[in-house]
Amino acid sequence: MPGFLDDNALGAEEPLPAFFWTGDTDLACLRDALLQTLELGYAHHIQRLMVLGLFALLLGVRPRAIHEWFLAVYVDAVEWVELPNVLGMSQYADGGRMVSKPYAASGKYIQRMSNHCAGCRFRPGEATGPRACPYTTLYWDFLARHETRFARHPRTALQWSYLGRKPPEELAAIRRQAVELRAALAAGSRPEHGSKR
Repeated sequence: MPGFLDDNALGAEEPLPAFFWTGDTDLACLRDALLQTLELGYAHHIQRLMVLGLFALLLGVRPRAIHEWFLAVYVDAVEWVELPNVLGMSQYADGGRMVSKPYAASGKYIQRMSNHCAGCRFRPGEATGPRACPYTTLYWDFLARHETRFARHPRTALQWSYLGRKPPEELAAIRRQAVELRAALAAGSRPEHGSKR
């Protein structure tokens, strides 16, 4: 796959958060997947795709950075398998050659599919405010950032249609919270929302 390593169809340029190497985060699902990975060198495919990969996708982490992390931490990571799975399936960096749509979801998906949210200080149904789940904040921000590309896509149009139901002031608040979250992560802080909106 010549050139696949440099694919970045969504223009993702954020650095990989430092806590991916320590597991030091208040997000219960992310912390558990990271600590298991760092201790055992293994995590289930769904943890890799819909917890770790999802956070990187929504945050907008450079695809090559998350690929290199996966390759470094998993004992079963073989590049010819891991590269297309991470860059194609998890990060949609190839623009749809491997999968037809990005695997984007909010904290509500993680709540439905796991028991992590019960013990987490964040609320998966909230996108703004001090208890907002970073997955949910970043999910709506992801939809807004990529609306032009996916709003009419046959497999994503319904998902993106929910974006149009949000009032402009709510979307603006989500955008501000996402910007604050990215800035905190880039500075090496834990993903916390200190805003009192």
